[in-house]
Amino acid sequence: MFDVLDPDSPQGRVYRALARLGRASADALAGATGMSGPDVAGVLRELADLDAVVSVENGWVVRSPARVMSEVLRAEERRRAALWRAGAELDELYDLARRAAGAPEVEPVTGIAELFALTERLQQRATERVRWLDRPPYRSTPARFASQESLQAKRMAAGVSYRVLYHRAVYDDTDLFAGMTRMIERGEDARVLADHPVKLLIGDDRIALLVPEPERVGVEGSLVVHASGLLGAFAGLFETLWTLGVPVSAATPATELSEKDRQVITLMAAGLTDEAIARRLSLSRRTVVRRITELLDRLGATTRFQAGVQAANRGWLQ
Repeated sequence: MFDVLDPDSPQGRVYRALARLGRASADALAGATGMSGPDVAGVLRELADLDAVVSVENGWVVRSPARVMSEVLRAEERRRAALWRAGAELDELYDLARRAAGAPEVEPVTGIAELFALTERLQQRATERVRWLDRPPYRSTPARFASQESLQAKRMAAGVSYRVLYHRAVYDDTDLFAGMTRMIERGEDARVLADHPVKLLIGDDRIALLVPEPERVGVEGSLVVHASGLLGAFAGLFETLWTLGVPVSAATPATELSEKDRQVITLMAAGLTDEAIARRLSLSRRTVVRRITELLDRLGATTRFQAGVQAANRGWLQ
C-alpha cells in the first residue's frame, strides 16, 4: 500500500492527480498523468481495492489523504509485528528442535558435505513442492551453484513446484541475481524479504533442513526434521514469511538501451527526483515519468530502488 504515497509509482501518480482534480473520469486521469487509459483503469481498481478511491457518478474521488496515510502506517505496523512474531516463533521452534535432537523426527547434520548431500537428496525425492528460505552466507563453489540450477530445472520440469524466499542480499550479488532470474524464467516462484535469519528447505511435507544461524556459526547446529508436528510448524512459519515477501518478476529487458534512457536510470539510481532529472536532461517531467515507468516495466521492478539495483546488475548504469 506504500505505492499510494509514492509520487513516482502508478498508484501514487493517479491518486495525487485525482486528489488535485477533486473528481475525474479515468480518461481525464489518463490525460493528467500521461498514462494510458487501460493502465489508469487498472490502477483505479487497485486503489479501490485499497479503499483509497471511490467510484461515484461521472468519475472517481479520493478518500481523505490523512485516512489513507493512517491506513498505510497501520498496515506497515501490522507487517512489522507479523515479522517480529515470526522471528520469535522461529526461535521457539529451533529451541524445541534442539531439545528434540536424537528423537526419531530430528537428526543433527554432521558437516557441510552432509548438508550438501541432504539438500540434493531432498529435492530429488520431492514429488510435489519444494519451499526454500534462502540467505547468505553461501559456501558453495560456482560448480555447485551450476549443479543446483541443473537439478532444480530438472525437478521443475518433472512437475515439482519451487517457492523460494530470498534475502534482500540477492540484489547485491550479480551472479546470485542472475541465477535467480534464470530459475524464475524456468518457473520458480520467487519473493524477496528484507531479512530472515535462517536457511530452511522443505521437501513436500515429509522432511526439512534447517540451518539456524548461518551468518554467525555457519552450518553448526543444522538439523534434519522429519514429518512431525515440528515440521508442520516450520512449514507454517514459511507460509507466514512468504506472505510478507515482495514478488520478484522475471521480465527480461531488451539488450538495447537508448543513451537518454541510460542517463535517466543512472540519475534515478543516484536518488534524483523526477523534477531534478528533467532539469538535468532538459526533458519535461511527464517525459521523465513515462520513461521511468517503461524502465520499471522492462526491469520487472516494483520500486525505484529495485530498478536501480537490477539496472546495475545488468550493466545499464554509467
